[in-house]
Amino acid sequence: MTEGIFKNEKFFRRLAVLVVFLVSFSIPILISIIIQEDARNVRIKMDMGQMRDWAEVYSIENNDYKGLGTDPDIERFLGDIKDMKGNVNIFVGKNYNSYCAIVSFKKGSFCVDASGYIGRDRGICSPHVTRCN
Repeated sequence: MTEGIFKNEKFFRRLAVLVVFLVSFSIPILISIIIQEDARNVRIKMDMGQMRDWAEVYSIENNDYKGLGTDPDIERFLGDIKDMKGNVNIFVGKNYNSYCAIVSFKKGSFCVDASGYIGRDRGICSPHVTRCN
């Protein structure tokens, strides 16, 4: 009878060691994944800020924002953001004198526009309203 109890005790000790082992290694992995995702989001926001700066250069060179989404410099930023699993939409106003660009990623969305705004998307940027706030 005592032999059965000891066998169960050994089993539970081994199970406890296995659980501790798995937990101790899974927590750093989860933290690493969270940090990588946050770093990716920061990089996406930085690319959006640089894209906003390039859009202003584009506007100065072309006197408006017509064709902004097909500019090679802008396309480079769009490609970088897409590679980081961000989804970008650029909307240019009817008169080509304004634009907004919105990027969606796991933890929300981010917006830049012709007024110089760069920040959290407020749900305004669209084909009909080419500003972020």
